Amino acid sequence: MTTESEERSFPLDVEHGGIRLALPLIAIVSFIGLLWLLSNLLRGEENGCLNAMLATAGALGLMAVSDGVLKRVWKSGRSLSVHGKTIVVRDVRSKHAPEVTFDLAQRVNVLAWRFTVKRGSPRAPRGSVLLGLQLLQNDESAALYTLVSAKQADEAIFAEFIQLMPRNAVIQEKLPLRELAQQRRLLQAEEQRWHEGAEMRCQDFMLLVETLKAHGAEWSTR
Repeated sequence: MTTESEERSFPLDVEHGGIRLALPLIAIVSFIGLLWLLSNLLRGEENGCLNAMLATAGALGLMAVSDGVLKRVWKSGRSLSVHGKTIVVRDVRSKHAPEVTFDLAQRVNVLAWRFTVKRGSPRAPRGSVLLGLQLLQNDESAALYTLVSAKQADEAIFAEFIQLMPRNAVIQEKLPLRELAQQRRLLQAEEQRWHEGAEMRCQDFMLLVETLKAHGAEWSTR
């Protein structure tokens, strides 16, 4: 949590689409280059398998190194900053709304939801939990999210995050009117997250949640 005079800036979408596209290309090019080099250094048919193994290991190692370097030098252009009672979400790529500001001295509505990842991927292993957060104030809104383990998702700080039901279940199940309205709002927020949401690192996301709670943001739990 920040003090009134301290400004904290958090990068968003650290592992953005450009990096996710570049890393496999780096691995492929590295593998081809290393295999060609090793084939010329270690000649002989008996070395073919060894060359392929060494080229694979080298390509994976170079991809891992490139991942760290690219995350430091290739920014997504989106960031979130907290200064006193002000939260600012910036997107230097956007011509429509390059900056969205939320004043915590005024009422800020927060929608918070969670769901378990069913189809795993390297970035989101199966069984991990996505935590989504939508900030609403006047006509401004922003959707933010992070991915955590099931154990982390059960921490007390995330108690306000409501389990999101599948869209089909919301349509088909006979829910009480209040719960139905809540799930519909959460589904709309998830739609915004899917199309334009920004991913935060887990530690940054937790600091944001702490800041919102400290300044009395209005959490929608009904």
